[in-house]
Amino acid sequence: MAVTMMAQMINPEVMGDMINAKIEALAKITPYAKVDTTLQGVPGDTKTVPSWNYIGDAEDVAEGVEVGLTAMSASTTTFTIKKAMKAVGITQEAINSGLGNPVGQAEHQLAKAIVGKVDNDVLAAALTATNTAGDGTAAIGYASIVDAVTKFEDEEDGIEKVMFISPKQEATLLKDPDFLSADKFQSGVAVNGAIGKIAGCWIKKSNKIKAKSGVYTCPIIKLEPDSAETEYTEDELPALTIFLKKDTSVDHEWFPKKQQHDITAAKYYGVALTNAAKVVLAKFTEA
Repeated sequence: MAVTMMAQMINPEVMGDMINAKIEALAKITPYAKVDTTLQGVPGDTKTVPSWNYIGDAEDVAEGVEVGLTAMSASTTTFTIKKAMKAVGITQEAINSGLGNPVGQAEHQLAKAIVGKVDNDVLAAALTATNTAGDGTAAIGYASIVDAVTKFEDEEDGIEKVMFISPKQEATLLKDPDFLSADKFQSGVAVNGAIGKIAGCWIKKSNKIKAKSGVYTCPIIKLEPDSAETEYTEDELPALTIFLKKDTSVDHEWFPKKQQHDITAAKYYGVALTNAAKVVLAKFTEA
């Protein structure tokens, strides 16, 4: 007679795949960061990102006059990989009792814990942007969002952007006559999970956007490059980047003396604001 062993019920590789799938489904802010995997499988835990400064537009030069030289300059930022972990313990009694699905719940909780940490880090990186709009005295609405969007100084219209707001700001936006709810757009047009669009920004809700001292700071992220030819190059890096060293892995330990299964999930990565020009922090009053 075949015997089902607990090692078969808790397969770390299978659980790891399940957790990664759940992470992708649960992520709110992380999808708006580009994932850089160049550190995977190579030595080292740091990444240096160069950014060349523009030398300025060309100048008129009179006939016979030699053009002057302009020095090129660049800045670099170095990011270090860190480790995010979470672990849970499941007793054999809990599994034997048949009450609920403790193994499935462990998968869900570990995925929620990892994605929550990564989302927090992506938001924290976005909030380091120095391009801000508003002083926090105006309510969220078309006029105040327009003031924020024009901070990008786009030369072309229609470049997609997404803004994260607190769910507590939703009611104010829904009452704005210029707000277009997601159901007004054809299927597949709206950004996934967006409640609608206003002033050229898709709006997504996140409980991670909280008021501080009566002010909401809502990141607006430019999703598209100014030029398709320069996308993801040193000339035009993405707004936010996740430097992934190792995707979420799961380990399982069995402690017979305690009759307990310990399940640990770990992800090695770093998050950085890699193009400050593509993030504007819009400030609105909480009132």
